[in-house]
This record gives sequence, C-alpha cells and structure tokens, in this order.
Amino acid sequence: MLIYGYLLMASNALLILGGATMYWFSPRLRRNWVLGYGTPRSMINDATWQSANRFAGTALALLTLVAMFVQVSLWRIIGSNDVAQALAAASILSLPFLVMYLTERHLARVFRN
Repeated sequence: MLIYGYLLMASNALLILGGATMYWFSPRLRRNWVLGYGTPRSMINDATWQSANRFAGTALALLTLVAMFVQVSLWRIIGSNDVAQALAAASILSLPFLVMYLTERHLARVFRN
C-alpha cells in the first residue's frame, strides 16, 4: 500500500524531529513535566534534566534513523506483506519505550541515583 509507506516515513520524520527538539530546546527550558524528558529521576536537578534530554534526544534520533534504514532496505517486503507492515509499525511504536529504558540506564550510571 502506498499510503502505508507515506505514513511510516512521516512517523519516522516526526520521531527524528522530536529527538532534535529534545536535544536542542528541552535542556534550555526550566524543568517541567510537559516538555522534554520528564521522569522523577531526570527531575532531580538541572544537571540530570539537561543530561537526560540530551541523551534521549540523541538516542531517539539515531534509533529512528537506524529503523528508517532497515525499513527502506526491506521496502518491497514491507509493502507486500501484512505481517511485515505490522512489525514495521510495532518497531516504530516501541522506539520511545526503548529510549526511555536507555535514558534511565544512562542516568543511573552517570549520576548514581
């Protein structure tokens, strides 16, 4: 399906844009629960807030680029197989959860809290 490919690439572009926004703009903001990476561990102080947003933004953008490369490489299979389409959508939807896991591990390792 042609529309599926457009939606898949648009979601990838939005995730890359979200990662860039987290990397550039969120560390400059005051700590809040709405914008940026806001977990109890990242809200401890300004240093953890900035580190968490920089790491999460970088991780989200890079993992999305890797997922996009894999999807483009397997484009013919994804376009013709319903199971492959479901797996591609699931991989994109699971990226933010993977980024949260990696960022929490990063904060635990760097700040020892």
